[in-house]
Amino acid sequence: MTPLRRSLAVCAAAVLLVTGAPSVAGAQPSDGIPVPDVGSSAPTGVGVDESIGFESRGLAFFGSLRVPENPAPGIAALLLPGSGPTDRNGNQQQVVGETLRRTADLLAAQGITSYRFDKIGSGETGLAGLTVEQLADYGFEDQVDDAAAAAALLSARTGVAPADLLVVGHSEGGLTALVLATRGAAGGGTALLQPLPMRYLDLMAAQIATIAADPGLPAADRERLTADTDRAITSLRTSGTIPTDLSPELQQLGLAPANARFLAEADAYDPAALAARLPAGLPTLLTCSDKDLNVSCGQLDRLREALGHTDLDDAHFRTADHMLKELGPLPPSPLDLIAPLPVSSEYAATMSAWAGARAG
Repeated sequence: MTPLRRSLAVCAAAVLLVTGAPSVAGAQPSDGIPVPDVGSSAPTGVGVDESIGFESRGLAFFGSLRVPENPAPGIAALLLPGSGPTDRNGNQQQVVGETLRRTADLLAAQGITSYRFDKIGSGETGLAGLTVEQLADYGFEDQVDDAAAAAALLSARTGVAPADLLVVGHSEGGLTALVLATRGAAGGGTALLQPLPMRYLDLMAAQIATIAADPGLPAADRERLTADTDRAITSLRTSGTIPTDLSPELQQLGLAPANARFLAEADAYDPAALAARLPAGLPTLLTCSDKDLNVSCGQLDRLREALGHTDLDDAHFRTADHMLKELGPLPPSPLDLIAPLPVSSEYAATMSAWAGARAG
């Protein structure tokens, strides 16, 4: 294995935005990843999950409606997952996150009904009726439309108007949540959990630059990674396409022609500009952590400033990883993605307090 491939093999798991269009390999049952019971500061199993699907643009999606034992009236939350083929619980084929299932637990403990669903390429949704060839035509705008359809389902089941829902987005889901908010949803509040702090391709470039800075890489490999990344981003922003002759390593990290539409559409949004359009006084939660290898607290400064006109709870964690799992004294590493760690105690306390204030 060359030094470049070795570095990518170690670091690629820590790159947040590794895929745009869903992968066929990610299609599997949402409960297909056994997660050991390692304890939780959240009251796991609160309420009952009901499997329920919805249709969006002629495609079939499936998810779980979590109804608490004592549901609070007039409030419900839509949970949106991060990048790639992520299922309703926050897992991928080789990623144990449980972020959304644990968030549903925390919300239910405060009496808040929630809905979470399998993205295309994951869980019971699978390819949702698309062929493999059609996956390249699935864009970020489609993803937002699908989230809006999920919000409509949640509204119909709970009687809470879409404009009054809470919307909770993790990682890439934070960007989806912000776009939904500008469409009139999320009037009950918006939670941005370890969200994209900048334009999509700028974050990809920053993450790839971290890989390219590995002193163990030959200078020629570092130069090629940097040059190919710049060339791909320029092409996406000018023509919406990705060159077919990029280094295979970059294609493994998501800069592949099949992802061009998704990446170009997502990159058109600046999270800070979207945040500036949120209603004044909107209840907002923003989280970051010192042990998040994907998004740093410093990178969120511009987004944090743009949220200044909202009713912002700004949570700075010390021991949570990107998936909001508890690292405690352990250093962060790419292995965190597959480790069955408990939910972050900092996150559990923060979300419980924020959700409790919303439920009143």
